[in-house]
Amino acid sequence: MRPGVWTVVLAAGAGRRLADVTGGVPKQFWSPDGTRSLLDDTLARLSPIAPPTRTVVIVDEAHRRFVGRAIRLRPGTTVLFQPRDRGTAAGVLLALTPVLDAAPDAAVVITPSDHGVADARRYRRDIQHAVAYVRSRPEAIVLFGVEPTTPSEDYGWITPGSGAPREWARPVTSFVEKPTRETAQQLMASGALWNTMVVVARARTLFDLYREHLPGLATVFAEALELPAPEREMFLSMQYPELPALDFSRHLLTQARGLETYAWPGTIGWSDLGTPERLRRWLAAAAPVRTAHATTAA
Repeated sequence: MRPGVWTVVLAAGAGRRLADVTGGVPKQFWSPDGTRSLLDDTLARLSPIAPPTRTVVIVDEAHRRFVGRAIRLRPGTTVLFQPRDRGTAAGVLLALTPVLDAAPDAAVVITPSDHGVADARRYRRDIQHAVAYVRSRPEAIVLFGVEPTTPSEDYGWITPGSGAPREWARPVTSFVEKPTRETAQQLMASGALWNTMVVVARARTLFDLYREHLPGLATVFAEALELPAPEREMFLSMQYPELPALDFSRHLLTQARGLETYAWPGTIGWSDLGTPERLRRWLAAAAPVRTAHATTAA
């Protein structure tokens, strides 16, 4: 029987750039209107894709006190506390561990917890399409991009290759991280995409990618997977401080061959809420929707 889809939510960031806005609360746990946090929004957006029992949220040990509400609303969710910040490469692999243990051939949707998405229905539809795609092609890794609306200098960019009109995804030919204004304008004019860091692939395929490009990190987690769960947690807590501090995008994805990308239209209303300006713009645009949600919930 085909394994069910899993979702992995990355919520371990410190959110230092937004500290003045959030009062020091990490942005993913901050609730601007007392109703839902960005993590709440992310989990709600993904809930039709996978149930809580196949949802993994990774947070930092220092943020344990902030976790409660979002998880209480979704009993069964797996919450993993990373012992220390050793970069997103280690964080993603830690979050994949329950999937690799339970269903290594399952399709996994990986997403940061600090995105705003206006058209959640289109977002889910395309992710489910990507899930079907990687199920039919076990080696596929799909990275979602968004058609840019501005030549943003603080986003990562993906350059897609050519593809026939019938093809759903196109090959990734290059990555550019935080370009200059001039380079961003050139990228936008050439048809490059903003990199959302939303990834869909089989868990085993991603682990094989780690084995190929970050073998030292993969070896530690392969050893951990051989241990029973209580011993595994203790083993990783001891190993974690010594892990190399590596970035999932820069040190893993940009080294990979054969990645594919799907372009969301700019009208999907996607934003990485990583700066005060983007967060304020998103909150202003989303205020009517959030108010309606709060009224319905009451």
